[in-house]
Amino acid sequence: MTILIILALLILIVFIIGIIIYVNNYYPLRPKEIGFEFVYVNLDGSVRELDSDEQNYLTTDFLPNDGNRPYIKSNYNAKTPDGKLSGYIRRRRVPKTIIIKS
Repeated sequence: MTILIILALLILIVFIIGIIIYVNNYYPLRPKEIGFEFVYVNLDGSVRELDSDEQNYLTTDFLPNDGNRPYIKSNYNAKTPDGKLSGYIRRRRVPKTIIIKS
């Protein structure tokens, strides 16, 4: 009986961790907006729309191990591998309080 309780608790813990990971990385922070799916976070934390060259770059197919593929941030506060705030991010993952400049 105690094994079943322990197993049920482990399943519950895994489920809760899964919900936390989903909310932190995938849950939209803004309503649907008109525009390209991605935007760019500048070094100073401001966010801007992408130009046509950047949009083409992000819609290009890359192999998973291609070093030239773009780095896509999972959330606004995520840092690049070199510790910078800048990078591409999905528009819906930018907090509502941040204005997206054109």
